[in-house]
Order: sequence, then structure tokens, then C-alpha cells
Amino acid sequence: MSNYKTLPNSKISFDLTIDKATLDKSQAAIIKRYQSEVSIKGFRKGHAPESAVIATIGQERLAYDALNQAVDKAYAKFLQQEKLQVVNQPEVDIKDPTKTPLEVKFEVEIFPEVKVGDYKKIKIKPSKVTVEDQEIEDALKTVCAQMEVAKEVKRAAKDGDLVEVDFAGKDEKGEIIPNTHGEKTKFRMGMGHFLPDLEAAFKGMKAGEEKKAVKVKFPKDYHSADFAGKTVPFDIKLHTVNEIDPEALTEEQIEQITGKKQDLKALKVQMKDTIEANKKKAAEKEDMDAYTKELGKLVKAELPASWVEREVGSRLQRVQQSPQYQQDPAAFWQTMGKTEAAFKKELASEGERDLLIFLGLSEIVKTENIELDKDEMAQAHHLAHQHLQDSEDHHSHAHQAEMEKATLNLKIDKFLRTAIMG
Repeated sequence: MSNYKTLPNSKISFDLTIDKATLDKSQAAIIKRYQSEVSIKGFRKGHAPESAVIATIGQERLAYDALNQAVDKAYAKFLQQEKLQVVNQPEVDIKDPTKTPLEVKFEVEIFPEVKVGDYKKIKIKPSKVTVEDQEIEDALKTVCAQMEVAKEVKRAAKDGDLVEVDFAGKDEKGEIIPNTHGEKTKFRMGMGHFLPDLEAAFKGMKAGEEKKAVKVKFPKDYHSADFAGKTVPFDIKLHTVNEIDPEALTEEQIEQITGKKQDLKALKVQMKDTIEANKKKAAEKEDMDAYTKELGKLVKAELPASWVEREVGSRLQRVQQSPQYQQDPAAFWQTMGKTEAAFKKELASEGERDLLIFLGLSEIVKTENIELDKDEMAQAHHLAHQHLQDSEDHHSHAHQAEMEKATLNLKIDKFLRTAIMG
């Protein structure tokens, strides 16, 4: 039978009694520690009598330190006896610090009991990946657009063309609005690089054509509050229309792209391999997400409130770092169509789901005895080292924590691949 009371959200409470003899023993240890640490005039360090140490440090401080040490030791001994793994600092309530024996009440969150259902019944069909010729062609055209490998044409501009344009937003007086104009700006049509209304206005224009007072509506979530949701008239001009031409790529340009000499045919093969690798990576993530979504339904655990609060705080902080939020928080929430409180509730739900999935996977890799091979362990060391460099924390305990985290994450990935691919 447990010597503690179970509370909601993986929290427990228990009472401990500390007698006067234990407090006296703790105070004696504290005095001895101060004897070796403090310098008292007239005595060699470490040789001052107890009375001199007490006079120097003060009886009140010694009693306080002794009480804390006794409470800490009693707390640690209880955790060890009950084999409890706590996840944060306890809440401590001493009924009367001046009365012995001390009656101390503790409340603390512990690592939750995790129950995973029959995860072996989860079946996810691996996604098939194919690469179409058009995808290779589109990728080639993107590279060519970046390198301006194109030929000028006299026809009207259409999606996929590289065009050179002027544009300027105008106020009611017909004057240019700051930060709304550009001259001989190049962009590829149909790629979403410009505001939709502005890009649509250029479509169908030929070199030399101009348009006045084109109505351009800015999206409600536009990064600048000065323009968000507003409609602004623009004067525009199209200078040139250039058609992307991959066949015009020279071997020198191909070498510039790939770092080696090869012809266009070899470049297409390389691009196909790259596209295929990227699609496989994306498909693998989708399959893993599908698996973990099903797993989340099978995992049961009472999550510590502090874990959920930490998840909410971390996710909310990322949102608050966005330019839109920092520019105008009130406008940001209005654009989101929800209050901060409602958003926090959503984040809490998402955080609970993700924590349950992680706990479930952590249990499974232990059950399945998932181990990393030599190459995978090397990868774990690399990831841990990389994260430590980013965090600038080089203490040994930090390295051990990062190594454990990296190892667990790689084990989870390994299990998921095996579970999906079979």
C-alpha cells in the first residue's frame, strides 16, 4: 500500500514527520560545514569553535538551513523508498516551523503511469511515390528562372513567364504610397510571388503596356497593419516577357547548378532523384503522422499539469514571435478570428495529444527493445553535439541529456519505419 495520496493530473500528496533529534543532527552538520567555509578573526579556517561559528552566522540562519536540509533529506528518502520519479519541484507546507516534531506536507507531480493499447493492430499502408515528367520540367524551369535562362517573346504574358515590371500604389492625391512601388522588378508569374490582384493584372499584358488604377486588395493577415484588408489602386507597366527555356541551359550553367560537368539529360536524372527523395521523405512523414494519430487513441495517461502548461507556453511564444503579432497583437487576434484564451485552449488540446503520443512511443520502444546500430549511434552523437552548439550549454549533464533525447527520438523513428514498412 502506498504511503501517499493520489491526486488528479499525476500529482501526489504525503505527510512526513521530522523529530527534534533529526533537526539537531542536521544543525550539527550545518555548523560543521560553516566551520570549514567561513573565516573568523582569531582562528585558523576550519578550527573555530561552534560558539564562534554560531555567533558569526546567526542562530536564525543556522536553524533555517538545518530545517531545509532535514526536510530535503526526508523528502529524498521518501521518494527513494516509494520509487517515485518526480517531474518538478514539490510544494512544501510546514505546519509550524517552531514546533517539533515538524509536520511537513508535500504535493508534487510524478511521472505518469502510461498504458498503451494494442498498437500492433495499427496498420498503415505505405504511400507510393512516383515522379512525373512534368514535375522534372517544372523543377528545371524554376532553376532556369533563378538563373534567368529565358528568351524574350512578343506575346502576352502568361503563367510561368519571367517578366520585368514597374508598379506603384497610389493614395487619394495620386502620390506614391511608401513601400508599395518597384521599378524593373523581375518575377515569375503564377508562382504566388506577388499579391493575387496585382499578378492577375499583369497576365495578358504585352511588353510596353501600362494600366492605371488597378484595384489591389491586400489580405487581412498581411504582415503590415497599414495595408491589411485594404484595397489600393496601383499603376503598373510591363517591360518584357521572357519564356523559360530549359533547353537553352549550357554545360557551364549546369556545372554551376550541380558542381560537376554533365549534360541536360544527366541533369534531368539528378533532378528526378532529388524530387523522388524529397517526396519519399514527405510521404514517410505523412505515414508516420497517420500512425501516431491512431496510436494517440490508444494511449492513456494522466498528464502533469506543468507539462501541458509548458507545451502551451512554448507554442504560444512561437506565435508571439511572428511579425504580425508583434506589430499589433489586437489586430492579430482579430485576424485569427479567436481570442487568446480560446487559442490557448486549442494549444492545450494539441499539447496533450502530442505528449500522449510521445509517452506511448517511449513505452513501445522499451517494450520492443529497439536498439540503435553503430551508424545510428553516431548520428545521435552528432545531433546531440549540434544541439549543444546551438544552445551554448557545454556541461556534461547537458550533453548526457541531449544524447538521451537524440537516442530516444532515433529509436522512435526506427520503430515507426518498421511498423509502417513491415
